Amino acid sequence: MFRKIDRTNTFNDVLKQIIAQIQTGELKPGDALPAERILAEELGISRPALREVLKALSLLGITVSVHGGANYIATDLSSCLTGPLSIIFQMYNSKIQDAVSLRGALETKAAYLAAQNCSQLDAAELQLIIAKLDSTDDETLRSDLDRDLHFKIAQIADNPLIFSVMNASSQLTENMIVGIRSHFMQKDEDSPEIDSQHTRLVAAITANNPSLAEQIMSEHMQTIERLLKEITE
Repeated sequence: MFRKIDRTNTFNDVLKQIIAQIQTGELKPGDALPAERILAEELGISRPALREVLKALSLLGITVSVHGGANYIATDLSSCLTGPLSIIFQMYNSKIQDAVSLRGALETKAAYLAAQNCSQLDAAELQLIIAKLDSTDDETLRSDLDRDLHFKIAQIADNPLIFSVMNASSQLTENMIVGIRSHFMQKDEDSPEIDSQHTRLVAAITANNPSLAEQIMSEHMQTIERLLKEITE
């Protein structure tokens, strides 16, 4: 399954092989890697050297280690940037507003691209999420639906880099302030503004109007930044 590698560049060579096998479908999310002894033999490296590579892959979120030493390809590779982004965030003593600003830049571009790509099926799925948001006061459900809406827009944009970094920045924000999304989605004085932005955003995307979708998403993310500033200061 694996070929012997150049020991002068162990990590990069192992990484390239694993990525290549994910791309070809030989390795799928959730698949187990061969046992350490077998994998080390196939790659032609020592088990200690292999363990260092596996630790790095785990830090990157590409693999997951479980009790007993088994290593698996992560089931959600779209989240693999969360760990590295968190490290960069800490290194530069960044503030939560920095993460939200990053997410805002990505979300506005995603909205633009989604409006270009939106199919009738995509439009129906977006409108269903909006209908569910309008019909419930449940804070937890509204939080989940808000997440679904933003991720669906990013998926329609069809740019895996935007999706992955946006997902990581969103996770980073929610890790720092637990329940932040639920807080914003409560049915209170801010809810009509956010709900209106969601509705207008979906209308622009489903009408295939990229400029308007980008404008409304920018307005929406500015609202989120304003509300975040109010609760953190």
